[in-house]
Amino acid sequence: MGLRAAAGAVAVLALGALVIFGLAHRARQVGRAYRPRPSDAAIILGAYTDGYRPGTALTARLKVGLHLYRRGYVRFLIVSGGRGPDESVSESRSMKRFLILNGVPPDVILEDRHSADTWENLANSRRVMEARGLRTAVIVTSDYHLPRAMAVAHRLGMEACGCAARSGPSEFRYAVREVAARVKYAVSGQAGLRLQ
Repeated sequence: MGLRAAAGAVAVLALGALVIFGLAHRARQVGRAYRPRPSDAAIILGAYTDGYRPGTALTARLKVGLHLYRRGYVRFLIVSGGRGPDESVSESRSMKRFLILNGVPPDVILEDRHSADTWENLANSRRVMEARGLRTAVIVTSDYHLPRAMAVAHRLGMEACGCAARSGPSEFRYAVREVAARVKYAVSGQAGLRLQ
């Protein structure tokens, strides 16, 4: 490869990285623009947990769910997340424990322990809602993840609004990864590509 070709390849890669970083930043902005409405339940989407110690992203999501419950936006909290290969307990069990320790009555916490991805989180949570006669939900997840979660909820025909947990600088790599996840979901038909 000649010097000119190598320089061109580097320029293309740099441009690609700029585009991906820009889309990741945009996803965070779009996620933060969602506003919750009074609803039957908040669906808190899972993230990494170290045993019963929720990771940074999951703790932020749980605090948003707590805020919605304490402010009277929702009557129920649905915790959704299975057990990943690097986790000793399911995300939902860790989440339920966190909420109980923070004063939420166990009978208002509903669990989905089997989800492995965003589509399953919301499809299973919808079934949990239907079993309880719940119609409306606030989807709670990290800001960069919320646009895709809302697009999935739309595909599933859910009556839902969103409320984002703000991500910190250390989570930006997850926002970058979310760009690829959004494309994958668009290709599979599980969510539209356009950020709303």
